[in-house]
Amino acid sequence: MVRCAFLGTPAAAVPALRALAQGQDVAAVFCNPDRPQGRGRHLEAPPVKQAALELGLPVFQPERWRLPETRALWTSLGIDLAVVAAYGHILPGWMLDGCALGVWNLHYSLLPRWRGASPVNHALLMGDAATGVSLMRLTPGLDEGPVLAQCQRPITLQDTADGLLEVLARDAAALLEAHLPTLAAGTGLPLPQDEALATLAPKLDKTMAFMDPGRPAAELHRRVRALQPWPGTELTVAGTLVKVCGVGGLRPDPAAPGSLAWSRQGAWLTAGDGQALELTLLQRPGKPVQPAAQALQPWGAAGSLAVG
Repeated sequence: MVRCAFLGTPAAAVPALRALAQGQDVAAVFCNPDRPQGRGRHLEAPPVKQAALELGLPVFQPERWRLPETRALWTSLGIDLAVVAAYGHILPGWMLDGCALGVWNLHYSLLPRWRGASPVNHALLMGDAATGVSLMRLTPGLDEGPVLAQCQRPITLQDTADGLLEVLARDAAALLEAHLPTLAAGTGLPLPQDEALATLAPKLDKTMAFMDPGRPAAELHRRVRALQPWPGTELTVAGTLVKVCGVGGLRPDPAAPGSLAWSRQGAWLTAGDGQALELTLLQRPGKPVQPAAQALQPWGAAGSLAVG
């Protein structure tokens, strides 16, 4: 039987790990080291490690792949086929060349669109009509390898980055399961990507959290959904930084951009294009996420403020 390795870290990689373990001999699972989590900063195992231990699979957590001991470990395992999903490491050339059946990546976009660290977020930010999963062979370039197969699903106005990623993780597992016999046999014929269509999805950062009410309402709607749960989106309400955690509908509004109006029926933020964006969930500092009208009660049961 083919000796396989799986490389992944977050919850989005767990369905693919389970799919691989059902169909092949998984000789090793690689994930990031345990990290401090929560207010107590206690070490917590990443979701892939937890799932691997439940499945009785050996787990390895190298800090870096450039260390000689990491290379020695990998070589000792005699891996024929490796599957990667949301691992978060740049893998060295010797590792990519060392698997007779290749190193295959489940990337959460319709390559060549959105190569990089945050493809789901950028698909939402830019208003893409659809996204999906690409099964591609890893090469030294960033998500530039040839693609064996893809699956696609539409993006709706209700999709958030975390919710969509959860669905795509299941799609990735199904895609892997469907093509695992081909990968194990070494008979897959992936096709090169069209470089002219390539776009990049760089890492998210905290500076993206600012929500400019002067932008169009539809753009703000996408931004809130795309940046959940991190870095999130924020507005300044009467000097207080408030996180916007959920949005609803859009409607015409003649008020000035940046006007926030609320009542028991809900809260609306006027954007820069004469449309208002419904805010459904907000979070004040030190408080849980609340319905917008409830979160705004310190400024009155109903009212209107200019926000920034």
